[in-house]
Order: sequence, then C-alpha cells, then structure tokens
Amino acid sequence: MVLIGGDLLAFILFAIIGRRSHSEAAGLLAWFEVLKTAAPFMAGWFLVAPWLGAFRARDYQAGAATSVAGVAKRTALAWLVAAPLALLLRAILLQRGIPFSFALITFSTNLTFLVAWRSLFAWLWRKRGS
Repeated sequence: MVLIGGDLLAFILFAIIGRRSHSEAAGLLAWFEVLKTAAPFMAGWFLVAPWLGAFRARDYQAGAATSVAGVAKRTALAWLVAAPLALLLRAILLQRGIPFSFALITFSTNLTFLVAWRSLFAWLWRKRGS
C-alpha cells in the first residue's frame, strides 16, 4: 500500500511541477485539475507496473535477496513500458498529439521520481529489517 501511495504522490508532484511551469493552476484549489493532469500517467503505470514486477512484495521483506538496484531496474523497466501507454492515453483524452519534447521530459522526470522514491523506500525498508 505504501508503494501505491508513493507512486501516486510521484505522479501528482510531476503534475504540479508541470502545471506550474506552464503557468496553470496547481495549488490546493486546483487539486482536481492536478489529478486530471496526472491521471493518464497513473493509469499507464498501474496497468503495466504490476505485470513487470514493480510491486513484488518479496523485495520488501526482511532478508530479501533483491537489491535496491534490482528494485530500481524493475521500476525503470516498468516505466519504460508504461510511459508510451500513458502518453497515448493523454493524447486520446486531450485529443491532441504528443510533442517529442513533452514525451522526453515526461519520460525522464517520472522515471527519476519513481526510481528515486522507490529506491529510497527499498533501502530504508531493508535497513529497518537488518
């Protein structure tokens, strides 16, 4: 459950930063707009990530053999597959194309957020168990 919550926060943070960089509302009063912005990325992620091992419970159990690097690799692989789906969903919802620069920034920013937070969580979880 913590992984899901952290992932949601990563996509919300991405949406807030993106909306602010385009001078769009991103504060508390714009929470619905922020969620609409983040929704296709959340959907793409949660449709793909479980099938590619990004939610393997054994990675976070005491004495897990999986390294933090392994968690980061699975997260990156899942986002590599989920990102095009998320961008496609966004294009369908907004009924417009996907500029290459936007796709590149979206891919790299969400990859950074997901890998960083999940790696930190895996490291802390393993440290807690030892």
